[in-house]
Amino acid sequence: MQQLIQKPIVLPYRYDLISNNIYVVTSSFGNWVFFNKEELDELKSNALSKATEKKLIDAGILLTTSNEKDIIEDYQSMNRNLFLRPSLHMFNVTNMCTYRCNYCHAGVSQGKDMMDEKTALKALRFVFLSSGPYATIEFQGGECLLNWKVVKLVIEKSRELNKTFGKTLNICIVSNLSLLDQEKLDFLTKYDVSICTSLDGTEAIHDSNRKTTAGKGTYETTIGKIKWIQDYYKKNGINKRVDVLATITKAALDNPKGIVDMYAGLGLKYVHLRPVQNLGDALRGWSSLAFSAGQFFNFWKEAMEYIFELNAKGIDIMERGAYNIACRILAKSDPLYVENMNPVGMGRAALLHNFDGLIYSSDEGRMLPEPIFAIGTVDQDPYQVLSNPDNVNGWAASLMDLSAYYSPYSHWGGIHPVHIYQNQGTVIPKTPLYDPFVIFEKQCRHLFEVIAKKGKEAELLKKWTKEAIR
Repeated sequence: MQQLIQKPIVLPYRYDLISNNIYVVTSSFGNWVFFNKEELDELKSNALSKATEKKLIDAGILLTTSNEKDIIEDYQSMNRNLFLRPSLHMFNVTNMCTYRCNYCHAGVSQGKDMMDEKTALKALRFVFLSSGPYATIEFQGGECLLNWKVVKLVIEKSRELNKTFGKTLNICIVSNLSLLDQEKLDFLTKYDVSICTSLDGTEAIHDSNRKTTAGKGTYETTIGKIKWIQDYYKKNGINKRVDVLATITKAALDNPKGIVDMYAGLGLKYVHLRPVQNLGDALRGWSSLAFSAGQFFNFWKEAMEYIFELNAKGIDIMERGAYNIACRILAKSDPLYVENMNPVGMGRAALLHNFDGLIYSSDEGRMLPEPIFAIGTVDQDPYQVLSNPDNVNGWAASLMDLSAYYSPYSHWGGIHPVHIYQNQGTVIPKTPLYDPFVIFEKQCRHLFEVIAKKGKEAELLKKWTKEAIR
């Protein structure tokens, strides 16, 4: 390496005009710097003044013997997921549900799709043998509390096994909360299990999306259960929170402030505004759910501006999507959010253990009608599954640098092959037509605009990145 950098080397870079005479220049390693037009012209012509050269060296875009180690360490920190074995193991214990949400990505079954105890224990063996020092078990569905017997077994057995394996083990359950009672809450608390649910916003927005199988709204039940859990934690001195996320459909676009107010009013510290995905049941009514990338970005931007206003008034709330991006930009840290990885973490950072014993390379992979993203079964040896070259499932297609789209923001976000396959019938992406990345690119650009202004909003973003919420 020393021989390669006897003189400074400009790493491959890309740039974008952020505001009047302010450009963001990003390197292939994910480092960045703000330049004016004159500095950018120097870079493009390779005629660097001493001042411009210093800015490039300090930013990690000009490689020298003095900053070589820092650039490598920054890359490792921003892409920590690349150096870990699968750490997120999702258990889809059932496809059955008590709700019939109009966008259900899982395509909920009306049959008897339940993981049995034998399959669950095989999946648990796979988790402990395939993961590194960190492991998260996340129960998914359907409504996973319908299969409480298996959920309880996996929780008890995983805590027992970890006394031998000694991993940093986190357990999370994703539930609509309709079946959560005192006995279950006591058990989940005893075994330090985090609880996550969905709240799409105001009563009108939430009930338009999330209904019972009888067609009734679920807002009152969801709000009541969230408050009940919060009170339980507070009364018992438990330092935990209820994690809540919002799936954004067309019904929410006119009321970003109302959604943020709903979350702030519940004392929730963050809101995750995720665009609806056209998977599962969402396909049937997609025209009534969908929006353009521009429409979602305008909604998100208005929500962000309002969140900044609330924080200025002393109301502590953050937006999780902005946090995920800011971690890499400002803190040079990997928040380990699978869909913002490049390449996407499917089959590498995350695995889905399905109720039938199939292992999928991502949660989304099991939502297609055909199992093309299945990479093995719980009966197989973990090494056999994870080292099989035939199981790439489009990983290469998730690399933004392999697409025809030249973006300065590709270092911080990937293309998800499952979504590409669903939308375009191939895992080879036509990136300019891929709305999730267009949205992501617009969000990155907006956050750089905020950072460039060096105001209170930029300081708040820095503050967020110091407060781990994962």
